[in-house]
Amino acid sequence: MCKKGFTLIELLVVIAVIALLMAILLPALNVAREQGRRTACLSNMRQVGVALMLYQTEYEYTPPKTQAVFDYASPASRDNVLKLLRPMVSAEDPNRATPVYACPSLKPNPNPAYAPTRTSRTGYLANAVLMGRKTASIPTPGRLIVMQEGWSLSNHLWVQPEPITRTDATLQGRARTQYREWHMFASQSDHPSWSTVERREQTANVHKDGGNFIFADGHASYRKYWERQSGDYGLVHPKLKQSLPYEPTRESTVMVLDPAF
Repeated sequence: MCKKGFTLIELLVVIAVIALLMAILLPALNVAREQGRRTACLSNMRQVGVALMLYQTEYEYTPPKTQAVFDYASPASRDNVLKLLRPMVSAEDPNRATPVYACPSLKPNPNPAYAPTRTSRTGYLANAVLMGRKTASIPTPGRLIVMQEGWSLSNHLWVQPEPITRTDATLQGRARTQYREWHMFASQSDHPSWSTVERREQTANVHKDGGNFIFADGHASYRKYWERQSGDYGLVHPKLKQSLPYEPTRESTVMVLDPAF
């Protein structure tokens, strides 16, 4: 008695059913995978928030505003928030990596100048408005964002919003300055550090149109990028003295604003 094998039509039907099931299941699996990465990122940022609280308890100041620091973790680099928090995240050894600074959803910056290293590897952006200040001088710390997520992993420390004047006095918080770029609607044509050709929102846009944030009281939470406003960073319109809503425009990104306190 001979055995009968599958016919070509039967094989094609099985393949079609498998392909259909994969098409149905893969998006759900991708969503679940990204949800896991977002949760891991939020856990990292909560640890950094605790580290910031420990630093402020010890020194009664937030770290300096230091802007534009390449290879931020190097012992030779200027003091900056991520370098100064290393001892608080169990990285006293300058050769030790700090995985809590890196979101698992972010990819390395393709520009060689900004490519991350093993020790200088982050996607965090520090709010310069809050840097260099006495801890007691920061109002409503539960509302003010002190760190947010950027667009790629980099060896470079960015502060966003960034100060207009960058003298030693302003960077150390001893003199007032105006700020801009609390969010980043930008593309490669605006700056070589960004990885997209089209203009898009570059900050807090890595986790399904949103990002994780660390607040001045140390807690961390998730928010959609368009739910932010300038007041969340301690910035107001220089004439109206009011917080400005998010707008997906380059003009909103580069507008010069005053600190609210």
